[in-house]
Amino acid sequence: MGILKRARDIIFNPRGTWQVVKSEAIDIKQLFVNYAAPLALIPAVCSLIGITLIGIRMPGGNVVRAPFVEALIGGAVGFVLHLAGILIGGWAVKLLAPLFNSKPDLNSAIKIVVYSMTPVWLAGIFSILPGLGILSILGLYGIYLLALSLPVILETPPNKVVWYTVSIVLASIVISIILSIVMVPVYGPMFMRMMAV
Repeated sequence: MGILKRARDIIFNPRGTWQVVKSEAIDIKQLFVNYAAPLALIPAVCSLIGITLIGIRMPGGNVVRAPFVEALIGGAVGFVLHLAGILIGGWAVKLLAPLFNSKPDLNSAIKIVVYSMTPVWLAGIFSILPGLGILSILGLYGIYLLALSLPVILETPPNKVVWYTVSIVLASIVISIILSIVMVPVYGPMFMRMMAV
């Protein structure tokens, strides 16, 4: 599986691609090393460039930039926590599965989370220009991908797909909030200094 081909296929031909994913024997380590980690670098690197080299325009008109080393450390911690969040999300999908008459398989659940994150990671390119960050909303396409995957990968009954999807999204929000709280000590002081400039 080529990473670019899979990313393109999951975006433009999700129904057919989920059928292919279902039949693939791929372990979690391979999935992370060969797909998730490289794509998750897109928003991490673009954000680093955006806040350190390009900068953020403040309401007063001046542009502030984050110190490179602090932003790099924060970005690295954020990257690792993001990948940990994918694993936790996979566990959440597996734990919720019996409630929706779905197959509680961890490998399959992690496949769903990883491939559904593809548009989020690709939309991360807009982080390079902090003013375009709003375009990361395109990553919401991942919710549609998630909903399409459930009946195929976890054999979710059609009448349970919507509520299973909603439950996964809510669990993802909780996971994101917890990971964001963990990141406050890393990014908080840097952004406070930037705002004081």
